[in-house]
Amino acid sequence: MLWLCIALLPRTPWAQALQPEGPDGYVRWDSAHIQDVADRLERELGDNALVWETVGNYDGHSIYLVLRGRTGQAEIHDTESDVQIGVRGMAISVIGGELVDGRELPRKQQRGTSIDGGRRRPTGPGDLIHVPPGVAHQLLIEPGEPYMYLLFKIDEEPL
Repeated sequence: MLWLCIALLPRTPWAQALQPEGPDGYVRWDSAHIQDVADRLERELGDNALVWETVGNYDGHSIYLVLRGRTGQAEIHDTESDVQIGVRGMAISVIGGELVDGRELPRKQQRGTSIDGGRRRPTGPGDLIHVPPGVAHQLLIEPGEPYMYLLFKIDEEPL
């Protein structure tokens, strides 16, 4: 019922929606603005593996709108969590298991070519995924079928 109440609220033009409406650090991206940014990212993707728009970098967390054009490396964050909410397209989320050819990177991260033994689940618009620290994860993208999601990085190491 709450979602219906929210859906019936009047829409604010996105230019107004980005104006400060609260305390320092407050950001509001309404659905029209998210769609405008999503459309622009799709035009910018080209042959890139991914493109993104930063919503904000804050003390301990950051928010991004990410468009993946192809499968990237598998990763583990030693100290930070990822929360992903699907916006457009479909991907296969691989969670858990062991990194293949893993290597240490700055900001307490590890990357590998793939994951051995992880659980695979389809993910798409409206799906929410929480990846806790220390868990291998990867998004598998079908060629020519980009996947877009909101990414919340919690307890993020300083950029």
